[in-house]
Amino acid sequence: MKSYLKQGIAILLMSCLSLANTHAQNECSPRPDSDYLVSYWYAGLETLKQPLHYNTTDWLITGGAVASVALVYNYDREGFDFFDRQLNVNQAKHFSRYSDAFGSGLISLPLLGGMYLVGHAKEDCQIQQAALAGLQAFLLSAGAAYILKSLSGRPRPFSTTNPHEWHGPFNGKAAFPSGHTTRAFALAAVISGYYPEKLWVGLSAYSLAALTASGRLLSGEHWPSDVLAGALLGYFIGRGVLHYHKKQRVSKTTWNIEPRIGFNSMGLVVNL
Repeated sequence: MKSYLKQGIAILLMSCLSLANTHAQNECSPRPDSDYLVSYWYAGLETLKQPLHYNTTDWLITGGAVASVALVYNYDREGFDFFDRQLNVNQAKHFSRYSDAFGSGLISLPLLGGMYLVGHAKEDCQIQQAALAGLQAFLLSAGAAYILKSLSGRPRPFSTTNPHEWHGPFNGKAAFPSGHTTRAFALAAVISGYYPEKLWVGLSAYSLAALTASGRLLSGEHWPSDVLAGALLGYFIGRGVLHYHKKQRVSKTTWNIEPRIGFNSMGLVVNL
């Protein structure tokens, strides 16, 4: 009798182990906890380390991106004048009031909060993960843009007629890069990256980011090279955050434990 009791207890324990491990596998990651806050540091490091893993194609694309910013920079005056002629002052202010919303967080932050709540209610981990990773990209890109602005000290177009004027670190309200555009494209890169199979998601996200960029140009708040640099920086940060969280998901242990009972034996099988 004692033998059967021991076997019953052993089977119960093994079943609990199996169920607990299955629950751990289905747990959403990242989650809004202390580990998520710590992950900001590691996601930032992963983003900075991206070039270490670049192949030849990646470097060619990066070189092309830098060259495009340099080219636009040389024609910033002409580019600014072109966009400045498109709308009058009142029209530009009215347009930017709506176009800035995605990059400022007025729309994007409530959108991310709504995504997380919907994902939680529907027990859809992917939506929750996209929302938290998107928030991380938004905040990291905001920090990166702020640091670069503080170091560059490039005057905004309404402060100077010379687009090639730079005042250096910590000299007033700077234009380079466009913070709104940086945040918008970082968020678009993450959201589209979580749903690569859904074309409409990527098109919607990048359309909103492009709308933000166009608003910064039409409002006269930035030189064209500020906006292009912000878009490229945002994309770089968004892809870095996306890569970090995808790597974290892959690195999670996927083993599980299942009880096995034979005619005169029983034990555990570990599936890797």
